[in-house]
Amino acid sequence: MNFTTIQIIAFIGAAAAMAILFGIGFYEGLRKGKREAFDIGYQRGLHSHRHELVQARRDVDAAQHTLTMSRFHAAQALEANTAELDTCRKHVADLQARCMTEDDTHQLVAMADKLILAANTFAGLGSHDQAQICRRLSAHARDLFDRYWRTVPVMEVEVMA
Repeated sequence: MNFTTIQIIAFIGAAAAMAILFGIGFYEGLRKGKREAFDIGYQRGLHSHRHELVQARRDVDAAQHTLTMSRFHAAQALEANTAELDTCRKHVADLQARCMTEDDTHQLVAMADKLILAANTFAGLGSHDQAQICRRLSAHARDLFDRYWRTVPVMEVEVMA
């Protein structure tokens, strides 16, 4: 079998065309594979970013919920402390109303002095029973006054140097 020059050139051209088509196909396959790989990675990246965004939003919501609950508990504690403070203030006011003040002690001393005067007056009139009662009441008033001053804390005056 003898090939003519035209047949040889046609065979070489066909082989060259096949090599070129094979190269183009291979190159396009690589390009498409890279594009698909990039798209898959991009989609995974988007999915990953979406997942991270959703997780971040959940974390923010949880932090806001925790902050809201902390504020709520702080408000409840403040309210409880305020109620306890009001109760303590009422108790202190009640105790102050029940306790003797310095003015009360001065009045007590004045009454003791008046009772001594009344006892002397009754003794002068000859009513010794009434005079004795007035002296006992006066002594009792003085004892109350002394007990009060023994229970009052001593105020220390600081000397400035």
